[in-house]
Amino acid sequence: MKNKMVKTQELTDNGQDILRVTLSQKDFDLPFKIIGSNKVAFLDVSGQVDLIEHMADLLVEQMKEAGLEFDTILNPVSKSNALAHAIAVRWMKDVNPEMTSTVVARKAKPGEHHPVEAEYKSVTTNGFQTLYLTEDDAQNLEGKKVLLIDDVYGAGGTTRALEELIAKANATKAGHVVCAAEVQPNLPEDLIYLYDLPSYPVEG
Repeated sequence: MKNKMVKTQELTDNGQDILRVTLSQKDFDLPFKIIGSNKVAFLDVSGQVDLIEHMADLLVEQMKEAGLEFDTILNPVSKSNALAHAIAVRWMKDVNPEMTSTVVARKAKPGEHHPVEAEYKSVTTNGFQTLYLTEDDAQNLEGKKVLLIDDVYGAGGTTRALEELIAKANATKAGHVVCAAEVQPNLPEDLIYLYDLPSYPVEG
């Protein structure tokens, strides 16, 4: 479910192709970058306090409208940490004051193995990586309804790994929230997001 109130426009500014995203009447410009064989509007939320705060406000409103119910949040380390925190603070204040903690799926180092882990491949990194839950985090998720949060939905590899972690922790996925999704024909039906990220094949 995309937010119909968020507007986007593809522009060229000083020779740079950008996607201008308008959130609550404030503009944020995302550069187009070459990733693999595609030219993609690139969202990096790392350190972007104002952008994260605006997106969290709008996402929480969508989550309320969708009637989401969950006990805690799971997000992959580390770019989406600040987003998950911002959403959790708003959810605690407006909806569920008992949700006082969230869980971060950590990245395993090469050669490490953990009881609750899942392998994935991201379009922005080389090779396969492993996400895992600590023993305490796995126990904290057990039996709970869990909301997945990430910055971008792309090829779905990270999402599948997070879903695997939830299943291995004997928990239940309650919803899926991201800031933006790369344009594609078959997005998950439960995905809540704000806007599309255009993607074009690179010629030659």
